[in-house]
Amino acid sequence: MEIAGYPHYENVSSNILAFFMDPEESHGFGTLILDALASAGDIAAGDEGVGGNVSVEREVVTDNGNRIDILITSDNHAILIENKIYAGVSNPFDDYAAYLDHTADGRAKHKFLLTLYPTNEGNEWGFTNLTHEEFVGQIRLLLGRYVSSADTRYLTIFLDFLNTLENLQKGSRMNQEFLDLLSERKEDVEDFLTEIKGFEDELREKVRELGALIELEERQNVRQWFWRQKTKLLDVLVHDIHVSDDLPVFIDTVISPHEWDIRIPVRRGGNHSKLKDLLQSLEIPEKGWGIHTFAYDESLDRISPVLQDIIDKLSTYRGA
Repeated sequence: MEIAGYPHYENVSSNILAFFMDPEESHGFGTLILDALASAGDIAAGDEGVGGNVSVEREVVTDNGNRIDILITSDNHAILIENKIYAGVSNPFDDYAAYLDHTADGRAKHKFLLTLYPTNEGNEWGFTNLTHEEFVGQIRLLLGRYVSSADTRYLTIFLDFLNTLENLQKGSRMNQEFLDLLSERKEDVEDFLTEIKGFEDELREKVRELGALIELEERQNVRQWFWRQKTKLLDVLVHDIHVSDDLPVFIDTVISPHEWDIRIPVRRGGNHSKLKDLLQSLEIPEKGWGIHTFAYDESLDRISPVLQDIIDKLSTYRGA
């Protein structure tokens, strides 16, 4: 399901669940899923299960035109399941409950909201929340009793489906607190993101202005470009200098919220020792490859001569 790109589609999940819930289908698991549902949802005591003459229906239309994800009926029970993956819970629970009331025909009624994480939605209409984690856990607990009769082809698909539900559950568990924060502070977060975008634009404008002050017309071995890392509040003016075939040099002029920093880093595959010797021979100071630091609001007219001097020294070097 994850390879196909459908792990979060509720209809896909409900179709697969309904298939494996039907004991008459060709999967060979019999009543495994129904027994797991009966146990996890406290539908029946002991080994009673949901009873015989089971019918599993998908997309059952109510009198008001709403659709029930899965409806299971047997001799003794009528079970309604609303399945949720990532979509918000905003279902017409009152209509679902009313439909089950007038179609149960004396059977014991059960209404479940199946979700990735716990919720109280639907409680006032008698819905019991059952998480995918609880449901899958109960299925795995009972699986050994049924696996010998299962069709091998469907066993592989079924196990992959269980793994997919567990993976989705893990992702939801890790991020739910953050999602709640975003929901509660939506306007504040949006205002903050707008301010961040404005600040990022200011950083890029500053490095562009600095780059325009650097004279490169007679420096054929120098290439100027801009770079930023999306997860960090900084912007970089890069000067890529071809000193020799085996010694490319990069000058990174980095602006962040607190300072400008001119650096000469060793890129992957670079020769640290040779670069160090080069900087020493040109009397370019090195402090952990940090060359010069300026305040954030320093005038570009003070920064550009320093950067220009370093570029000129490196780009005109002929001793390598």
